[in-house]
Amino acid sequence: MKRIAIAVMGAFVAGGAFAAPDWSKVPPRQMKLFYPGQSSLEWIMSKADHSAVPDIVDKKRPCAKCHEGDANVIGDMIVAGKPVGSSKSVLEPTPPAGKVGWIPVTFQAAHDGDKIYFRFEWVPPKIGTKKLDLKNEVKLTMMFDGGGTVDGANLNGCWGTCHTDLRSMKDAKDDKKTKYIKGGDLAGGKFMDLIQFRSGKGEKPVDGYVTTERKMEGGKGLVKAEGKKEGNKWVVTFERNLAGGGTGDHAIGADKIYNFGFAIHEDYTNARFHYVSLGYQFGLDKANPDVRNYINVVKQ
Repeated sequence: MKRIAIAVMGAFVAGGAFAAPDWSKVPPRQMKLFYPGQSSLEWIMSKADHSAVPDIVDKKRPCAKCHEGDANVIGDMIVAGKPVGSSKSVLEPTPPAGKVGWIPVTFQAAHDGDKIYFRFEWVPPKIGTKKLDLKNEVKLTMMFDGGGTVDGANLNGCWGTCHTDLRSMKDAKDDKKTKYIKGGDLAGGKFMDLIQFRSGKGEKPVDGYVTTERKMEGGKGLVKAEGKKEGNKWVVTFERNLAGGGTGDHAIGADKIYNFGFAIHEDYTNARFHYVSLGYQFGLDKANPDVRNYINVVKQ
């Protein structure tokens, strides 16, 4: 029997052992995470740049309805510095040598009535040699709203936090400016809950949020974040209390549908040089077969 070396990094535990679901019984959802370049919210929602804007705004069609199938093609074009959209914009002015345009990711989610569990699995691509984050080979960030609390999140997921004036973006003027929501309001629930796994030795996971600025602390809902490199693939899992309980924590209940998105920083990279998902939705024990980008999180 051959031995498979497993490296466990960046784990964090609070309040007991990780009681993971039986993932073999949880339906997987295949997603294509693509390289976005400088495709900010402003670009995506500009009719001059993006021909799908009338569908998004007038017909209320989420980005995933049109682009779940061709996200790989879009990523390949952007990462190569090729023009895209109606305006034939070059969204990556400095194409990173060797970086692939997209990665396939398997996503699963389940809950037990007290906690919700998220699982991500993918094979790391061969990307290049430039290291921007020397500590972390991988970072995985997930954001979700409070069930329709962030304008537009039902259509574009967490894209409402990505703007053209952020660091490394087209109109950047402050190299420290990170994600934000226009008109964000913590007290009013207009914010994105943010959880993040970091693979570096000694690195703790993040439980924060995004309002008018990004905060990488304050939450108390995240129980555990764990990453394992098994053979040729990464597996990252989150365990989170449904109730939340901290600053910037959304409570997750059966009465709402939550809008979410996630991103993976692969091969020691940072800032906008990541792979991102389209906008998706999840609900607890609530079938919604007519919505293409919806995931039913079933109790185990």
